[in-house]
Amino acid sequence: MRSTFELCLPTVAKTVPTGPDYLHEVKYDGYRLLVIRDHDRVRLITRGGNDWSKRFPWIVEAALKNRTKQFAIDGERSLPGVGC
Repeated sequence: MRSTFELCLPTVAKTVPTGPDYLHEVKYDGYRLLVIRDHDRVRLITRGGNDWSKRFPWIVEAALKNRTKQFAIDGERSLPGVGC
């Protein structure tokens, strides 16, 4: 598994891209985290390189329940009361 990853940075656009090659998400205020699972180890890494695994243990638990043993997911944890 790769040892380094870069978080995606959201960009402002006037239109939503379409087609099979595009995925997009609504940008809410929150924490951008990289979830890295390498077998039994899960880390939640911030854009600043901090490990926030202890701040969000339920995300770590969910990652450990996934059948895939190695992955990296770039996502955002919305703040309580913001977003959906």
